[in-house]
Amino acid sequence: MTFIRRLFAISAALLLVACSTHSPNLRLIGTAQLAGDMRVGETRVGGLSGIDYDSVTRQWLIISDDRGVHGPTRFYRARIDYDTQRVAGVQITGMQPLVQAGGAPYARRGEPGQVADLETLRIDPLERSLWFAGEGDRAARSPMLLARTGMDGAPLGAPPFPPALQIQPDEEAGGRSNAGPEGLSFSADGHHLWLAMEGALIQDGQASAPGEGALTRLSLLDRQGRILAQYAYRLEPVLPPGRPGGYSENGIAEILAIGPRRLLVIERAGRQTAQDFTFDVRLYDVDLQGATMLDPDAPIAAGVRPAVKRQLLGNAQLPAAWSDNYEAMAWGPRLANGHRSLVIASDNNFRDGPSRFLVFDAGADSTWR
Repeated sequence: MTFIRRLFAISAALLLVACSTHSPNLRLIGTAQLAGDMRVGETRVGGLSGIDYDSVTRQWLIISDDRGVHGPTRFYRARIDYDTQRVAGVQITGMQPLVQAGGAPYARRGEPGQVADLETLRIDPLERSLWFAGEGDRAARSPMLLARTGMDGAPLGAPPFPPALQIQPDEEAGGRSNAGPEGLSFSADGHHLWLAMEGALIQDGQASAPGEGALTRLSLLDRQGRILAQYAYRLEPVLPPGRPGGYSENGIAEILAIGPRRLLVIERAGRQTAQDFTFDVRLYDVDLQGATMLDPDAPIAAGVRPAVKRQLLGNAQLPAAWSDNYEAMAWGPRLANGHRSLVIASDNNFRDGPSRFLVFDAGADSTWR
């Protein structure tokens, strides 16, 4: 299908669904955390980078981005107990290893074979299977990928990762190593998938820097992995490092569809300081309605209209000392007052600190699917 035909096809499809103008009214219900040294079986619990709620079993599924160092490639099952007034706690109830399509385990980082760096997972609302997106890292022999399994972790057929976004051998275009797919969400009707790249493609300019945020891409995919629509998203500038020669970054960490052309987007920035690595997290309501439709095979042109962002949440709205590396986000069960709940979780990068969970009441005016 040509780009022009894709453009008309997706425009027609989006017009069939009414677009809500309501934004979420988030109220923090409470928090919970898992200890940084927690173990389940032979695995260390950490690196929690994606989460989704299974309404059938009333459990949460949480992917770890461990590259085989602290256990096999895996996701956890968990219970998060909360109501409209408090969060009672979070409990890991099981661990499910994941394997490649042929049944072989993913390799451990530094050893021969394919390494997986899975950053996000979603439960298929139509077929009840699991979809994963894996961030690429050239040094770790970890290509960007889409993977699909049964609820038991058994491999199912998955489409190829979109070639235009993949790490390229010559590194003159395509995705940047360790800045690939971080966000995945089924569309509001469940038929398509939104995919968010953490950072800018090589041909789209430099990564975010102090004073200037990079342009990354939000893509709508069909179930065969083909790009149906694509839009530019302007990241915030990074904060200067807090020490000479230090490192700082900013990128998309997760997305969640709230309408045919609207997404919730977690943008997470981090910087090295003299003693530690600190994080600044923001949650945006992102409107794609007036954004320029991109050609997936061409660099982003000057003058494009990126998506419109409205900040809903930042460090200032979090409990004291609870700023963290928040990378996971999902809808939870409806609350007793009829409101939708929203859960956001952190990736502790297997450091000593805990994995944290924020639980929100999304408010009465929300029009979630």
